[in-house]
Amino acid sequence: MKKILAAAAICAVGFAAFAPTAGAVDLGGVDIHGFISQGFIKTTAQNNFPVSNSGKGSFNFNDFGINFTKEITPDLHLGMQLFAFDRGNYGRDKITIDWAYGDYRFKDWLGFRAGKVKIPLGLYNEARDNDALRTFIFLPQQAYFDYERDSLVAILGGGLYGSIPMGSAGTLNYQVEIGAVPAVSDGGFAKEIGGMLGGTSDVLNITDINSTTSIAHSLEWRTPVPGLRALATGLHTSLSGTANVTSHTFTNPDDTTGQTTGTATWKYDNLHRYIFSLEYTLNDLVLSGEYELDDYTLSTSSTYANGSIGTYNSPQATDSWVIMATYRFNDWFEMGGFYHEVYADRHHRDGSTHDLFALSNNYNMWWKDTALTLRFDPITNVVVKLEGHYINGNYEVIENIGGAKKDSYILATKVSYSF
Repeated sequence: MKKILAAAAICAVGFAAFAPTAGAVDLGGVDIHGFISQGFIKTTAQNNFPVSNSGKGSFNFNDFGINFTKEITPDLHLGMQLFAFDRGNYGRDKITIDWAYGDYRFKDWLGFRAGKVKIPLGLYNEARDNDALRTFIFLPQQAYFDYERDSLVAILGGGLYGSIPMGSAGTLNYQVEIGAVPAVSDGGFAKEIGGMLGGTSDVLNITDINSTTSIAHSLEWRTPVPGLRALATGLHTSLSGTANVTSHTFTNPDDTTGQTTGTATWKYDNLHRYIFSLEYTLNDLVLSGEYELDDYTLSTSSTYANGSIGTYNSPQATDSWVIMATYRFNDWFEMGGFYHEVYADRHHRDGSTHDLFALSNNYNMWWKDTALTLRFDPITNVVVKLEGHYINGNYEVIENIGGAKKDSYILATKVSYSF
């Protein structure tokens, strides 16, 4: 804890010393915003989640972004954001185009977007980039999984959106997007696939990812009750690719003992993700809850160096739920907490089907996360956060699956500056 507090203090002083208090920069009619976040994270050594070296304590935990927007006409806007992040063994501060699109609003009830467009999943996926815009350091991981961020935060394509007033019944906002998700072979999503398909016998290094036509949709009801909104959002896609089997451990007595290598083809097939959300804001109190359903099939076919062939095919039916609360006590202090449960097999919540998933223990099949966050806004544009998690189960852990602890913790701090 002393290291965490020291990291927070050092970062806060550094940012405060050089931080201007101005808002957006205007350069020739182009609005420029940006943010930078630096954190420190310490976790249970065996679990290393979500930063690969966080068991020893790690500063490989940062986010950087700068975005540019331009109003061409009152109805036509252009924008893009450059983004980089580090989570230890993925991200690694590689600069990418996070989103970039043109937006033309024909009527209040009909607009068009095209380019790399944010996917409207749940309450917070579209606004998860800037750490200063939310209370928590880590949002609930099933809906806002850090490893999936680089692949499922945006869609390459276009879509329609609009707002439909319904009189005394409130307002209905909709979005529909079609295109392809920009999965990358060296990203966090690839490491997630490698861990899930490899299980405890294979170590997979994903070398190629391809996406089928993907569809995202959102329906938001701004109810006539002030501060209350409800959402139903979804994503439908399939991904496939190739992988190197860098290590295969034989466990069947009929197989050759020892280890070997090989190649594999894999599919993350027919993903149907639905998130149902409710949020209520009353002055400085925000209460929210979400329920998520995922259905998909994980499969791989491997050819090993010794000539043997292995196959894996597993339908997945997961679900999760979370309740969240935040309260702002004054201009400089806010507190938040949530409780989150995830189940790898929603039909067997006790984890009794772990062997069908090539996992060793029943607690590999769930994730129960209790989180508490303290947020401080000491000066304009600077945010300091301290956050703790107690976790039972290790379903979300990607690395060291077989050796991950049943009960674990996450302690994290993050300092953010934005303009």
